[in-house]
Amino acid sequence: MELLERDLHLKALRSALNEAAVEGRVALVYGEAGIGKTSLVEHFINENKKSWRVLQGACDSLFTPRPLGPLYDIASQTEGNLLSLLESETNRTSIFLACLNELKEKATILLIEDIHWADEATLDLLKYLGRRIRQTTSLLILTYRDDEIDVNHPLRLLLGDLASSQAFRRIPVSSLTNDAVRELAKDKNIDPIALHDMTNGNPFFVTEVLAIESGIPETIRDAVLARAARLSAAARSVLEAAAVIGSRAEAWLLSKLAGEEFASVEECMAKGMLQPQGESYAFRHELARNTILESIPPQRKIKLHRLALNALKDSPKTRDDLTRLANHAEGTKDANAVLEYAPAAAKQASTASSHREAVAFYELAIANADALPPANYAELLEEYVRELDFADRFNDQIRAVEKGECPL
Repeated sequence: MELLERDLHLKALRSALNEAAVEGRVALVYGEAGIGKTSLVEHFINENKKSWRVLQGACDSLFTPRPLGPLYDIASQTEGNLLSLLESETNRTSIFLACLNELKEKATILLIEDIHWADEATLDLLKYLGRRIRQTTSLLILTYRDDEIDVNHPLRLLLGDLASSQAFRRIPVSSLTNDAVRELAKDKNIDPIALHDMTNGNPFFVTEVLAIESGIPETIRDAVLARAARLSAAARSVLEAAAVIGSRAEAWLLSKLAGEEFASVEECMAKGMLQPQGESYAFRHELARNTILESIPPQRKIKLHRLALNALKDSPKTRDDLTRLANHAEGTKDANAVLEYAPAAAKQASTASSHREAVAFYELAIANADALPPANYAELLEEYVRELDFADRFNDQIRAVEKGECPL
């Protein structure tokens, strides 16, 4: 993928590398999953691999991580005795010292990725190196997902320990702007503004959507569901309720749907699935919400829509929001509920000159109108055809007449 809007990040890494040539530095590169940390660092390493030794290790998302896993990766790339020390199970102090000496002997870019998954021994190693990096002429680059570490995450202790060091550099990686998404989508038949809204400018999501142009890519679905699978059952229930409510889930409404499990909303935020927006909660990306929504079993989804409908119609704040009421009525699969709210929502939309939306609500009502008395059904069809006229959908209007649904 083309590296867009990363000039400032590359500049920060280059600056840290220049400083490291005199006195070692630590660069923290962080951001949410898919934001482009790896692409950024790989680009930077490719720029400098001819003049600097590069060593790379990674932490893995394992149920039981291998102690010092990244160090095994690094040891296999060196010509020293580091690997033999690891394999002989030498005491940790000797292993850490050997790693430090390796960095002292030759100017090095040492990259360790995904330290949010680091085991306890690896975190101790990073603390050890971080405190002594200025004794070397090396740049230690650490990447992590900041949306996956809560206040109690073990990585927080390491970050706090390194924060006061003069050798410490923070490089947050941000989402792409509308302009960058427009550039990526320039040869595709897709609205770049809508694409940005859907993905929140996450480069991974953007490129995956562009690859198929419609629907939710399997890669995104797998990534979202894998993250959701790490939640507790209570937190997953909260996440499903938030997905049913919509793009923005008010705290009071989410608590109505989630009940006692609402307290687990904190876990959803700590794991990067939800984020606060004033007195509401929202998914970071609409694609993530849609993925969770599609994964909810049908009967549970109906139940959640019913709870949402009842809560909305009983609240003075939302009882007149006919659009939301109609949408949740549709989710209940209850034709009577749809007929109660969809025509009213259509009239409300028409009054606001939102004729396309009005047509959609009338079509929803008609699809659920089999049990209506003939006179009521005819009235509904007349209102529908009238709205088609306002919406400049003359061909649909003609088809409705030809089917004998109602006169012009």
